[in-house]
Amino acid sequence: MTNLELLITIAVLLMAVGVTIFIVHQRMQRSGAAKRRLQVMHELLETAQTQNELFDLSAKNINTKHKALSGMLVSVRDSLELEILSYVSPELSGESIDVYFRIRSTDGPTFYKFSTTVRRVQGGIEKSRLTLDFPTDISVGQKRQFFRVNPPKETVRIIGLWDLPLGKPPPRDTSEIGRPLLHYKYGTGNETVQVSDISGTGVALGFPLSDLDATPVDLEIGSQVLCLIVYHMGKEGRMVTFWCTCDVTNLRNQQDPPMLILGMKFTNWAVLEHGKSEINWFHSKQDSGVSPITQWVMQMDREQRRLT
Repeated sequence: MTNLELLITIAVLLMAVGVTIFIVHQRMQRSGAAKRRLQVMHELLETAQTQNELFDLSAKNINTKHKALSGMLVSVRDSLELEILSYVSPELSGESIDVYFRIRSTDGPTFYKFSTTVRRVQGGIEKSRLTLDFPTDISVGQKRQFFRVNPPKETVRIIGLWDLPLGKPPPRDTSEIGRPLLHYKYGTGNETVQVSDISGTGVALGFPLSDLDATPVDLEIGSQVLCLIVYHMGKEGRMVTFWCTCDVTNLRNQQDPPMLILGMKFTNWAVLEHGKSEINWFHSKQDSGVSPITQWVMQMDREQRRLT
């Protein structure tokens, strides 16, 4: 072998070694990044679990019986276990779904989403458990088209809640409305119900509990309610008397502080003029939301962002 051939051979060997080292280094970097990403996803999910956040599930198959479900995360391992407070058909097993959740911090809520597959369904009459494949990725993003905020307590002056039997039309006049299931008035110390959060399409009411086994309202998913919320709007201190009918979409217990959270979506709404008793109803459209509530929520969102 000539000196030139020897130099070429050495150069080829060195190049091969360099390429091998580069490939190994790249693989180690990818492996380290994947481990860090997996750890971050575990931390996000465990934080949402600790905060008792609701997970919204949406099936990608439009022909699936259960197109939308809500549940609580009860276990985070190499798979996810969610508890759904309703019956879920085993037909959902094997389906691809999108999952949405949020995490609350001092800077406000952050919304996340991921896609996964339902591995197993354990259906019960009143409660079901879903096992989901652990997601390959979690991204920032929200399902809801509208802002959802936690209103300051002083902005909500009155809350009233009535049971509205299914099929019964909403009242046309306040004189038709009887005694509420629960009533709250700001400043009286009577905090039997609070607005937990609200958006242009729905509201979540919180009922403080002294005993987690004692339910303050006899309502269930699918129930229809009549609700009154009188709130403070704008710097001029305008009071808005907002009436709505709602469908109960989810119920969950919050541990700290003990509270029953009643999630509802608006079906009809009305703003009562000062001094009037006649209620003129408008139908609530989920794609456009309820305009007076949307305006109120956007105002609160701007104020809260300004303060943080």
